[in-house]
Amino acid sequence: MINGVLKSLPIALAGLLVVNTSFADTWSSVAGSQDSVKQRPVVGAVKSPGLSAGAAQILFGDIEVLKQEIQKLQGVVEEQRYELNKLKTEQKERYLDLDRRLSQVAKQDQSEDKPSKGKAKERYTLAFDLMKSQKLKEAAEAFNGFLQEYPKNPLVVNGYYWLGQIYYNQGKLDDARKAFTIVVNQFPNHQKTADSMYKLGVVLHRLGDTSQGKQYLTLVVKQFSDSATARFAKKYLKENYSK
Repeated sequence: MINGVLKSLPIALAGLLVVNTSFADTWSSVAGSQDSVKQRPVVGAVKSPGLSAGAAQILFGDIEVLKQEIQKLQGVVEEQRYELNKLKTEQKERYLDLDRRLSQVAKQDQSEDKPSKGKAKERYTLAFDLMKSQKLKEAAEAFNGFLQEYPKNPLVVNGYYWLGQIYYNQGKLDDARKAFTIVVNQFPNHQKTADSMYKLGVVLHRLGDTSQGKQYLTLVVKQFSDSATARFAKKYLKENYSK
């Protein structure tokens, strides 16, 4: 709407210029030709060029109206600018409030997770102590309970390793194979991986899968060449596969 009003201003100003120029030209024409008028007879009524005084007054009135419209529109623009800044401020405050709430929730989750990790450690220690006391059945049950209840705990890898060791000592070779396989396949970079790979090779050999067993034992020697586990694998290979 402001653009329409502004476009109308040049036209109105041009009209004023025509009025002023017309009056000036008229006065000059009259002053310069007084003598000639006196000497010549009047043939008809003289028509003054440009706008009449009444038309000029109307034009001035239109310009005043346009000015008032522009002032009103400027007021509307200022009001809208104020509302926009207000909305931006409210939006920022809401974002900061949301960020604060999320931070509080995160801290609450962390504080609630600490007792959970403490309980997991207690369950793991209980199973480990049962194993050291040669209570293998109770230890296996405790490790299985720990693994089911805390599947994402960092001690899960150790739990599978010791569970495999318990099954191996009990003569449950297929269960031992499953436990050691989980460590080797799912946690290839863990500190228990080398021992699990060695035990898996031994278990597979005792289960009759000598080819697969030899493959794992050889892999231990190659990947962990400087470890004690690699020396055990070399010895087992020599005693069981060199004939």
